[in-house]
Formats: sequence, structure tokens, C-alpha cells
Amino acid sequence: MAEHALIAARARVLSNPAVDALRYWIAGGGASPTGTPAELPSGLPFCMPPPLLLPVCDLSIKRKFWTSACVRPLAMMRLAARQVRLLLAEVALARGNAAQALEELGPQSTSNSRAELFLKVQAQLALGRADTASQNLQTWLADNVGDAQAWQWLARSAAAQGRTVASIRAEAEVNIAQLDYAAALARLKAAQDMARNDSQAGDHFEASIVDTRARQVEQLLREQALER
Repeated sequence: MAEHALIAARARVLSNPAVDALRYWIAGGGASPTGTPAELPSGLPFCMPPPLLLPVCDLSIKRKFWTSACVRPLAMMRLAARQVRLLLAEVALARGNAAQALEELGPQSTSNSRAELFLKVQAQLALGRADTASQNLQTWLADNVGDAQAWQWLARSAAAQGRTVASIRAEAEVNIAQLDYAAALARLKAAQDMARNDSQAGDHFEASIVDTRARQVEQLLREQALER
């Protein structure tokens, strides 16, 4: 019953996304803006749109709201508490406070959760911890090789470390995950040229991976052409 009430409450909130209406719900009123009793459950905070839907000037108000919501009975549910942490981390990142985002995610945030991983990686990159971000992403990709967005973040983290060949190879993996083998091969050949011609590119292990992946993608392209 509680879940049904939350779903209904979320529908009522999302049906009127006007800023004034959202401010009203955040204020915690017991009736709708028109004066009709809303009959909303105590868990309404977890049905509401993300804080980023409101102007930046309201973020401090929203953060206070979500933090106070944590003490409500329904907020003690594990899933609800996790959603609050993710929202607070997203707000902190939007405000340019990467350190606060990591604090909101807490030590329980691990790469086992895709949502938490990506928030953590964004914060780490903003704090100049690209090497740690890369390690977290590589751990995730070992079990989720087809995750295009994770490869995109790995490309960014490798670029931030000055590992250009690795960054281009990660971008090629994005194309492979999207089944765009022609674009992937073009990127891999560019990475091969850079590894051969730029002594500073210097990651011989990565260059070996690039060569292997280029041969694999060439085979995928041939198979794709035969299917047409």
C-alpha cells in the first residue's frame, strides 16, 4: 500500500512541474497549491523530481530538505536512503563541490553500483584523481565490457592522465559497444599511428591491445558486410 501511495504521489508531483508548484511540495505543505488536501504519504520526498529541476539558487534549500527527509520513518528503508545519497551527490557535483559529492556517496559506495560509480568517477576527475577513476572503471568494465558510457568515462580519465593512446582506444570501445565498427576501426588505426610515431605515447601494453582490437574489429566489419 505504501508503494502505491508513493507512486500516486509521484504522479501528482510530476503532473505539475512548474517551479512554484515544486517549491510548494518542497515546503512540505499538507494541501495542494489550490487548497485541496493532498493526502500525501510521509515518504513523498522520495517521489519528487531531482533537485536539479529547480533553479541553482534553490539547491541549498533542497539539500536541507533531503537531509531532513532522511530521519522520516520511510527514509530508513535501504533503497530510499540510497536514493537520497545519490541525489545529494548529484547536487554537490552540480554546484562544483566534488569533495562533498564523494562525502555524500560515503565509503559504502562501490563500483558494484553503476549509478554510484559514475557519480564517483565524475567527482574523482574533478579532484584530479584520474588514476583512481580509471582503476574503478576498469574494474567495472571487466564484467561489463559492453557499457558504452563507462568506456566514455574511461576515455576521459585516460586523457586526463595524458594517456592519449589509451583514451583513443577507449573511444573506439564506445563505437564497438554501439556496433559502429567502421568508426571504431578508424579510431584504432589513429591510435596505432600515434603509438608508432609518438615516442611519448609510450604505453607498449596499450599499443598491443590496440593492435589486437584492430584485427578483431576488421573481422567484425567483414562479417557485417557479408550479412548485408
